[in-house]
Amino acid sequence: MRRGTAGDAYSGQRDFNALFEEHYDAVHRYARRRVGPDHADDVASEAFVVAWRRAERMPPGRELPWLYACARRITLAHLRRDQRQDLIAESLSRRPGAAVHADDADRVVERAGALAALARLTEQERELVMLVTWEGLDCRQAARVVGCTHVTARARLHRARKRLNAHMNESTPDHAPKEAAWTT
Repeated sequence: MRRGTAGDAYSGQRDFNALFEEHYDAVHRYARRRVGPDHADDVASEAFVVAWRRAERMPPGRELPWLYACARRITLAHLRRDQRQDLIAESLSRRPGAAVHADDADRVVERAGALAALARLTEQERELVMLVTWEGLDCRQAARVVGCTHVTARARLHRARKRLNAHMNESTPDHAPKEAAWTT
């Protein structure tokens, strides 16, 4: 997708349009699961803006993992921004006379055992589990997204699954072992 002459630009635009059509929905779903529906459009759009600007850096045949890695970096930036805003809101709510309102969505998330167990994993473990189970990437592709070797990713994924199962078993009242649906 290099852009040079007018003919090259047209060809590059066609290539980009095909890339967009093929992968936008997957990148949007990825973003939606990480930042929610309010910001998913922004993250997916920003990922494709980066793809357009850096088309020559995109490895042929591995566009989707490259786009996921790009969306991941954008997502992390959005999360950092949201954390800063939450800290500001929290400091403002500590002022005398400020009303405390619990968010119903937060209570729903807290009650969801699987999400709570997932949240107890490290950021890299959580990202690997989600890339493999929700995004359908294999271990090598997920390793490229998080920036490590496939051997390291496989070991981290194994440990993450064991920890996830342990956390899930802790949350069940009868402590009966249960098989997690995300093992592949």
